[in-house]
Parts: sequence; C-alpha cells; structure tokens
Amino acid sequence: MISPTVIPPTVHTPNRSIRRTAIAVALLAVTVGHACVWSWRNAPTVVEAEPGRLASVSYSPSGRDYDPTRSPVVARADLEKDMSAIAGFADGIRTYSSLGSQGQVPEIAAAKGLDVTLGVWLSRDAARNEQEVARAITLAKTVRGIRRIVVGNETLLRADLTDAELAAFIKRVRAAVPRTIKVGTADVWSEMLNANATVAASDFMGVHVLPYWEGVPVDHALTWIRDRLDSVRKAHPGKKLYIGEVGWPSGGENFHDAYPTPQAQAAVVRGFAAEAGALGLDYNVVEAFDGVWKSTIEGSPGPSWGVLDADRAPKWPLSGPVGPSFGDRLGAGLALAVGVALSAFAAFRRRSNAAFALAAGLGGHAVGFAVGAAAAAAYGEYLTFGALTTWGSAFALGALMLGVAFADWVSVARRLLTGRAAELLPRRLRPTAAAPLVSIHVAACREQPDVLAETLTALSRLDYPNYEVVVLINNTTEEHLVRPVEALCAALGPAFKFHWYPKIEGFKAGALNAALRHTDPNAAIIAVLDADYTVSPDWLSKLVPAFADPAVGIVQAPQEHRDGHDTALKAAMAAEYRPFFDVGMQEGVANQAFICHGTMILLRRAAMERVGGWSEAGICEDTELGLRILAAGYRAAYTDERLGAGLAPDNFTQFRKQRDRWVFGSTQILRAHGRAFLPVALGGSSGLTAVQKRGYLLNWLRWWSDAVGLVAAVAAVVWTFASLVLPLHLPPVAATAAVLGGLGLRVVASLLAARYASGNRWGESVSACAVGMALSTTVGLAALRGAVRRKDAFRVTAKGGKRSQSRFCARPEAILSAALLAASLTAALVNPLGTLSLTLWAVLLAAMALPNLMAVGFALLDTLPDRKAAVATTVAPQAAPAGAQRGRALAA
Repeated sequence: MISPTVIPPTVHTPNRSIRRTAIAVALLAVTVGHACVWSWRNAPTVVEAEPGRLASVSYSPSGRDYDPTRSPVVARADLEKDMSAIAGFADGIRTYSSLGSQGQVPEIAAAKGLDVTLGVWLSRDAARNEQEVARAITLAKTVRGIRRIVVGNETLLRADLTDAELAAFIKRVRAAVPRTIKVGTADVWSEMLNANATVAASDFMGVHVLPYWEGVPVDHALTWIRDRLDSVRKAHPGKKLYIGEVGWPSGGENFHDAYPTPQAQAAVVRGFAAEAGALGLDYNVVEAFDGVWKSTIEGSPGPSWGVLDADRAPKWPLSGPVGPSFGDRLGAGLALAVGVALSAFAAFRRRSNAAFALAAGLGGHAVGFAVGAAAAAAYGEYLTFGALTTWGSAFALGALMLGVAFADWVSVARRLLTGRAAELLPRRLRPTAAAPLVSIHVAACREQPDVLAETLTALSRLDYPNYEVVVLINNTTEEHLVRPVEALCAALGPAFKFHWYPKIEGFKAGALNAALRHTDPNAAIIAVLDADYTVSPDWLSKLVPAFADPAVGIVQAPQEHRDGHDTALKAAMAAEYRPFFDVGMQEGVANQAFICHGTMILLRRAAMERVGGWSEAGICEDTELGLRILAAGYRAAYTDERLGAGLAPDNFTQFRKQRDRWVFGSTQILRAHGRAFLPVALGGSSGLTAVQKRGYLLNWLRWWSDAVGLVAAVAAVVWTFASLVLPLHLPPVAATAAVLGGLGLRVVASLLAARYASGNRWGESVSACAVGMALSTTVGLAALRGAVRRKDAFRVTAKGGKRSQSRFCARPEAILSAALLAASLTAALVNPLGTLSLTLWAVLLAAMALPNLMAVGFALLDTLPDRKAAVATTVAPQAAPAGAQRGRALAA
C-alpha cells in the first residue's frame, strides 16, 4: 500500500469558540438589519384626522361566500348583525335597491338607530324599474328612519337612462313621498356637471368622488375631491350637495399613481370625514364591508373598499395611528424566521467564517424578505379560486427559484470567502516507492485519429512507473478512423493495448465493460479518460497515492479545455464549464454527494467489482457508477488542480447535445435509484447518508428548476392571452418580484463564480453566463423527457473538428421566445393604467424570453460559414484557474 506523506499548509485556524462567536455576531447583525427594515415597513402611519364616527356607509349584503348572482336572498338574522356592526362606527347607511334583501334593510337599520338613504336601482329593464319605484314609495311611507332617497345609481354613467328620463323618475318619487324625505340621484361628478334636468328635479346633487379611479395619488386625494366638488357647485349654484360615494380601496392593483393600502384608505376616509363634518356636508363612504364577489366586476380592488373586512372586523381605527395589519406582522415574523433558519443552516453547518456568515445572512434574509412580503400580500387577499390559483402557482415557482438561487449563492460565497475546501486533496502528496498497477481506459467512438494521437502521446509521457493503456475503438466501422490509432498503439509499446469493436451494445458503458475484460488482472486502479484529453505527466503520480486510504473508492480531477482560444463560442463554453469544477465539485466532495465524470477519473477496481461495474442501462454511466460506489460506503477524493485538458464541443449544437445527454442521464439515475434518495423512514435505502441524499437532490434540482421554469413559461403565455377574454388573475406584485429576484440572484451568483472562483475575465464570465443560460430550455426539455421516457440514444459530442456549418438547432427556443415576447408586448400594450403587477408580469415574460433568445443567437451562428476567429476573441492564458495554463501547455 502507498502511504502518502501530506505536507499541510501553514494555516492559522482561530479558536473554534471565537470563530463561532464571530459567525453568530455576523448573523445577528444581518438579522437586526432585516428586523429594522420590517420595523420601518410596518411602522404605524400617523393620520391626524380623527372623525370619531362616520356619517353614513354604503351597504349591500356581502361576506366571504356571498354572491348575489347565486344567492340574492340574505337571512334577516344576518342583516340584523350587519346593522349592529355598522351602528358601532357610523350614523347611517345607504342602500342601492328597494327590492329583495335590500328592501328589508331600511326597517332593520331604523330599528338600530341608523339614518337610511334608500336606493332605487334603475336600469334598462322597464318592468323592474317600476317595481323598484313602487317598493321605494311604500318603504318611504312606512319606515320612519328614511331621510333620503337616491333614485338611480350612476345611471347616467352607464347610459341606461337619459337626463330627461331620469328626471322624470325623480319627479314621480318626489311627488309620492313625504316632503321631509329628500329625493335626488347620485352619479360621478363628471356626469352631474351636465345633468341639468336631473339636478333641477332633485332636492340635492348626489356626487360620487372616488380619486382612486381617477389615478390620483393618495397625498393629493383630498385636494382633488375639493376641486371636483367646487366644479359641481359652480355648474349648479344654490343646489344642496350630497356626496353619495367617497372612499379608497385597501388592497388590489394600483390605478395609475393611486396605490391601495389600508393606510391610504384610512387617510382618505378619515381625512374627508373630518373635513365634511367641519363643513356640515352630508356624505356617504363606500362602503361598510368588503365584498369578495366584486372581484369579478371591479378587478382586484373591488373586494377591498369596505371600512370593515368581510368578517366584519375593522381594518383600521377611526382615531390614532394606523398600525400594520395582522398580515404585515405575520409577514415580518415569517421573513425573519426564514432568514434566520437559512443563514444559520448555511453558516453553522460546515466550513465557515464571519465573512461567509455575513454573505450567507444577506442571502438568507433576502430570501426571507421576499417570502415574508409575499405572505403579507397573500394574507390581504380573499381566498377565491382565482387568487388560490395565482398565489399557489406563484408561491411554488417563487419558492423553487429562491431556493435554488440561495443554494447557488451559498456555494459561491463559501468558495470565495472560505478558500479551498478542507476536504480537497492536498497539493503535495509524497508517494512511496510502491506503485499499484493502473489500467487507463480510453473508449473512442468515431473519433478523429489526430485527436486520439494527442491523447495517447500524452499518456506515453506519464512519469508514473506502473500503468497500462487499454484503447477500445467501438461502434466505428470506418477503417480510416481505426488503423492509424492501431498503428500508433503498436508504436508506443506493449503497455498500449488496442482493441476494435465495430459494433457493441450498451453505449459507452458497454465499451468500458469490454475494456475491463482486457485489463491486466493485477491492476488495482482503473483510470478513465475521454479520447480528446491530454494529461500532464504527473497526473497519476499526484493522484494514485490517495488510494492509500482504503476508504477511498474514487479520485477525480477537474476538467479543462485547451481549445478555448479557437473561437469566442469555445471560449464561452470553456468558461461555463469551469465554475462547476471550482465550486460545485468542491461542495460535492465536502458532503460526498459527488458527481463523477467519465474523464480524469480514477476508480478502485475492488469497489467497481463490488458494485457490479459499469451499468449499460443508462447514458450517464460515470455518475451512476459513482453513486453506487458511494452508497457502498466508499469515499470520493477530489483535487482542484488541473492535470489535463480536453476539447470543447465543436459548436453550440454539440454543446446543446452534450448537456441534453447529461440531464436525461440524471433523470434515468433518479428513476433507477429512486429509493436511494428517500429517507429511511419512508422506505429509502441506507447506503447514502442524509447529507449525501440532500446534496444529490439539490444538485439535480438546479436542472429540474429549468424544467419547472419551462412549464411556467408556457403556462405564462397561455395565461396572458387567456386573461384577455377570461376574468383571470395575474400573479400579484410580491410574488412576481420574488421570482424575478430569484432569477437575478442566480445570475449574480453565476457571474461571481465564473469571475472569481474560476478566474475568468469579466468578458468571459458574461459570455459563460450567456451560453449557460442559453441551455435552460434544452435542460428543461431533457428533464421532462426523462420523466416520461426510460431510454434514449447515446449521442456522441463532436469535438476536435473544424467548426462546420450546422442546421438550426434551437427551434423550440425560437418558438418559445417568440411567444414570450408576444405575450410581454401584449401585457405592456393592454396596460395603459400602469398597473404594477402587469408591468412586472411583462418584465418577467421578457426575462423568460432572454435565455431562449440567446439560444437562438448561438444557433444562428452555427448556421454561418466557418471563418477564422478574430484576434479580439483570442483567450490568453490565465493565472487562474491554475490548471488552465497547464492544459493549454499540454497541447503545445
């Protein structure tokens, strides 16, 4: 056995308790800052006006389950409860009809001591109009509490009756009821300006002034109301004024610059009530209770005009400051709880310091704030089918996006702020004289001979004393691809064993199993190398000593690409690969949820034989074998030193094909080994630890988030166009903002990983993110296909050839991006009111289209004739990542 001598780096580790204290202080600082944000957000709003009581409020039967189109009749007991509730804060009510349940209200209200403004609903239904008028006259003569009759409500605005026709109805009622009861109508202020006949026939001018529907900011609302009332007075001097409706919603969408909140509602209602009381104006606030059913006719603000909510609870007091709602307090608590839980889980779990704790705290509390804000907004919504659908889907997508974004952020922050993972192999291992036999397997399918020649020549220069190379050409019938490789192996000596299988089953795994049959029985370690990889001479001498630990079953080195200087696209692809090996693989070796890659990998032969060798059932044989070896109790070792370099895919089409294979293969693994990832309590196997299971699932969840995002993108397009003809709700602001925030955090984490963890230049980092994002639909389609199909063809990635023209490969992305852009443009065009939720929805649709547009752009470049890469796109050797220089040097 080899006993490695490790020369540890001189690292001064602070006392554990001091370090943990520093971490706790950092987390506490972020938590306090987050709490201050919520304290400011939920600070009571000072409203100086304190009317004490309201003069009158509009009333129509309402409740969480009430719908006048389905159950117009309300039990008398419910009406009595409503009148008792109104009597607690108002002196009167206004109804809108004299028929049905509203016809019973005047008598009940009068018995509770409330003044009644009786409504007579007029429409184009002549027969019903007659019933309304007749019933109103009867009530006026029999109910002593009626002080005013409003004949018609916004009848002129709806153009149900003309000015003259409405005046005639008013005259009929005026002539039939006692003179002590005042008779008139009520309509929006703009209609009343020109309603000369109606005003002349009336005892008062009933005016509706609702600044929200005019898009007036809340701080200008009272001034706007005064100006409109003055306009009506000037149009009809001397006529008594009655403000039939004044108010503001407490929730829903903004209307231009008018934003509905409980604080804004309190400011308008209390402010106007105090002013009207001082001036002796008769007024009525719309309305007493929230009417949930009104969302179908007035949109999202419709249900929230009530002074009391649908459960008859006050939204705000009539005196004193207006504090946060229960939903706001709940959101604050949830935000802080989520922030503390996420940041503490990340900071105290392993490898941490104060700087990382601070970054993890910022990320965790950012996610917490998004969750809390969304929860607060959701609590303010009434639970309807539409709200449940939009909020449910938005929460599911937002939680997934935020969760994946936080995981990316933590991984990158840990790598940048805590340095190399302690679990990495040391840079300096001193092997003893004994060296176990290593059998290096190179399986090649239709590879170019010159590419294989570079690989085999590099292997011939290894400084390790005891190895063989098994070259297995498979599923290749062209002799011009085979004979030069055979001749080279003969020239390199007996250590290079050449075998040709024109046809073999089982994809690459079948070829590797065949290579095992040609392996020296004394070989203790199996090394696997892709046909395009050139390794450094010290590859084996640096890594084989790790097998001195009998628990080690896998040793992996990162991949690098030596042809990134050929084209700008290859530079982008090479830069895109690096962060996975510089960040993701370090996380993987730390929690032993290790994603094995079928090149630059060394495997303990005994471990392979124990678990049954390569599986020929899937197309990601490397990751699947690594999973079984780890589940058998072995451990993986990893070095971050670049000890070899291969070739990038020839073009975007091949890059896309490669990623498709990886993702589909991962779904095959999940289907084949599903029990391996379940908790033992739920019937899962005990081979992997809970940490390993979580690590594997989180790693693959990143790909599945693209699948969910793809489904969400299609659903968003359908939803957008369906909402033009159906009363569908769009996701609220908080939920859409959370999804956008999650997407943004992922982009930032990717940029930081590419730039600082992998040492790419900023230009390379941006291009790496672009080409990675361009694969999102490819990844999503592969994951979804893997969910419904068990098998797929093994598609070899073309490398090492001159860039050739390719057919356009991004048809799905082209269709989806066109649909998303059309939906985004539609959402923008149908939003003349500047509704924030619709604006954000349009932005989200455009953001979803962006990765697909990138894919279309890269695919179009593939269809262009080949041309020599411009000097400006040349990628110079870098100081970091360290292995990149070596990989490029190997090609020289």
